Amino acid sequence: MNSWIKKISVVCAGVLCLAGQANAHLVAFGWKDLGNGTIRMYGQHWHGNQSSAYSDNGGVRIGTWDASASTQNTASWQLFNWTGVMNDVGGDTASNDALVASGVLDGWAEDVGNWGNTNGHNDWFFTDPLVLGNGNWGLFTGTSCCVDTMTAAQLFTITGISSVPIGTGPGSATSVPAPATLGMFALSLVALRRFRRS
Repeated sequence: MNSWIKKISVVCAGVLCLAGQANAHLVAFGWKDLGNGTIRMYGQHWHGNQSSAYSDNGGVRIGTWDASASTQNTASWQLFNWTGVMNDVGGDTASNDALVASGVLDGWAEDVGNWGNTNGHNDWFFTDPLVLGNGNWGLFTGTSCCVDTMTAAQLFTITGISSVPIGTGPGSATSVPAPATLGMFALSLVALRRFRRS
């Protein structure tokens, strides 16, 4: 009888450990237009307060959604690493909507596979600035357990971005064209035209 109780105790302990890990997933994405041609992406998770942007999957992959594919080729999507944390803000729908109303975020969308609409899911990772305009984008963190786990790539509609043209991206902030480039090109065309006339 004593060994039977020990076996049940071990099974119960294992189930409790797995139940704790089931909550440790990415539950939503958020985004903020930085007003300079870049945005910052956020990943909401439940894994308690983080002191660094630790991630089992490395960050978020963003790419063009292929509606004709049965599975998305996420390996070809650009990876943006999580680089910072924001703890104890947002959580459920009302709290995340308040983040948008107060200007902390310009928008957010839930990961339908993990969303729990729970106040305790109030911790976020974020990326360095990147280039991404309004539109429909595939987002995926990865399936590695546990901090930012997603079961599959999903199609998200990004809105509220005004400093990046619609449909632009994804790209790193270093690939943002300098405004002077177009001006220099125009000047070179004028100079070439004058050179040809002389």
